[in-house]
Amino acid sequence: MNLAKEDYPVSVQFDFEKGEFSPYQKRVERKLSDLSMMFQAKGIVDKMLEKEDPVIYEIFYYGYQTSISDMALGVTRIQPGTIGDEYFMTKGHFHAAHDQPEIYFCVKGEGYLLQETIKGEFQVEKWTKGTISHIPPMWAHRVVNVGTGALVFVASYHLAAGHDYKPVVKRGFSKRVVAENGKAAFIMNKQRE
Repeated sequence: MNLAKEDYPVSVQFDFEKGEFSPYQKRVERKLSDLSMMFQAKGIVDKMLEKEDPVIYEIFYYGYQTSISDMALGVTRIQPGTIGDEYFMTKGHFHAAHDQPEIYFCVKGEGYLLQETIKGEFQVEKWTKGTISHIPPMWAHRVVNVGTGALVFVASYHLAAGHDYKPVVKRGFSKRVVAENGKAAFIMNKQRE
């Protein structure tokens, strides 16, 4: 069997200090304007956007597609901060292919992995450096940075999994993560009431 160019091994180099790898095929910034519908404090979002549009998080991608398989590597770096009292977070998504899982590996920072089924069963995992989480099929997932520095995690999944953001945009997760007296607290999402 003759191997195609894409069938040969490939490596990238991860920089633990910066929280990124190279080479990467694609880098995406998610700014406040991209996530404005996710935060509860819409008035604060609007006022902030009049002055600036900060980067909330960035994703570095590499898609490994061979002649018989596919795999993806993603590294996400979430900045520290809040909108009102709600911590910075990823948009969150289901997989478009409902049978696809994902692995997340927290390499820097502290936060929470929120997971929820379409029927509303909610689960949260506390994250610190070294936490590895398996996200089963059919669970939406979002990461929240509750630390004072960047939260960085590595993701591994099949390219065929795809991303479905619509259910999360429409109803959010059942709980939000907010700062109360200098600590993270979970409150019910008013959008779901």
